[in-house]
Amino acid sequence: MSWQRAHEIVHRTSRASSAFQEASLEAVSPHNKPGHSLDVTGAASVPARAARALQEVLMSGAQSSTSSEASIVSHKEEVFEAVRAHFGRSWQQYSNSLSEGALRLVSEEEAAGKSSAFFVFSEDGRYCLKSVAPSEAQSLLQIVEDYKDYVLSHQTLLPRFYGLYEVRLRDSWRSPPVWLMVQGNVLGGRAAVVQRFDLKGSTHGRRASKKELAKGRGSVLKDLDFVSHQCALKCAKPEGLEEWQTWMASLESDANWLASHNLIDYSLLLGFSACSVDELRKPLSHVVRLQVQRSSLGNLQIEIPEGYQLLVYAGIVDCLMPYNALKRVENIICDALISGDISCQPPQKYARRFADFVTRLSCPEELRELVLERQRGAWRPLSFMGEMGRKDALMLCKRTEFWILLGGLGGLLLTYHRSFRSLNCRSPQS
Repeated sequence: MSWQRAHEIVHRTSRASSAFQEASLEAVSPHNKPGHSLDVTGAASVPARAARALQEVLMSGAQSSTSSEASIVSHKEEVFEAVRAHFGRSWQQYSNSLSEGALRLVSEEEAAGKSSAFFVFSEDGRYCLKSVAPSEAQSLLQIVEDYKDYVLSHQTLLPRFYGLYEVRLRDSWRSPPVWLMVQGNVLGGRAAVVQRFDLKGSTHGRRASKKELAKGRGSVLKDLDFVSHQCALKCAKPEGLEEWQTWMASLESDANWLASHNLIDYSLLLGFSACSVDELRKPLSHVVRLQVQRSSLGNLQIEIPEGYQLLVYAGIVDCLMPYNALKRVENIICDALISGDISCQPPQKYARRFADFVTRLSCPEELRELVLERQRGAWRPLSFMGEMGRKDALMLCKRTEFWILLGGLGGLLLTYHRSFRSLNCRSPQS
């Protein structure tokens, strides 16, 4: 980036309109601003340079841009424009949030997931910019037309996808591009999030690690934590029951839609939040929320201030993983050796399991019975191993012991197959 271009970004940031600054301050609780401030003008990191390239194309209003350090292309802009309009996001508001306000970075080391993604959040809390793998980017490009038709005609908790950008950094033309996906921030509400949950509906390895628990208020708990802490989504008011039923119908419909597009590995992100009376009266359009009873937090030691209400923000996240050949192999091997209830499952089975779990979130006794039933039938020889992610799989593939074990298993299966064939081919004696 030239010095003049960097100076222009700094100048534009410094003269952001008072209306935008006011909206940034009011839109999201300071406690809901994750990560740390990202310097897009001088930093040389990949997230900073990619975000800088995105700001350039947004400020220009073009669908592509080339600078001294990067080229960027906006894909399917006309489709995403229709989605943004449906959710009340004008181009001016969208571009201002991402190009005029400050940005915050959550690196892959800070993130709770097992992917290698980094996240960049707008200061006003409305948008999350996520780096995605090429396979996920292609998944979005393949389904985005159907996605637009679906969200425009259904009440949904699917992610609100607002844009997809392909960034090629100048000093790494031969490297794969950085794919940046812009989506709504599920937890970007006025009320401070006091506890987060990531729920997939599976049981194997679905408990927060000690490293994650050490984050305290910023930790993300999982399915078995939700059950063991006796949490439940109990509506605070009678009229909330109708909204809860709408949620459940939407989650089932969304899961079936994802299965029809061969997608897995998604989860329901919940954010329990302590909300003042004033915040309760000023809902934001970019988040989905439900008022619940204080007892919904079960036996978690979380103090809610006197006079405050408990809300839960919710939305489906990470729904672009295709069930491809590698996932089929993962399912076969892990199901045989590690657990019968691993996260990776064929799309239809994944959707049924997800819906069975999330529709019982208001009934802790039923949820506990469901989990115990699954665990009883899920034991395998290597059940002591935790949940597998992409980074875990890559590390495992580098271990010699893994290939020895896999080779030994393959030899046993081959021997069994040959013995079985020889028995079947043996002619009966007269």
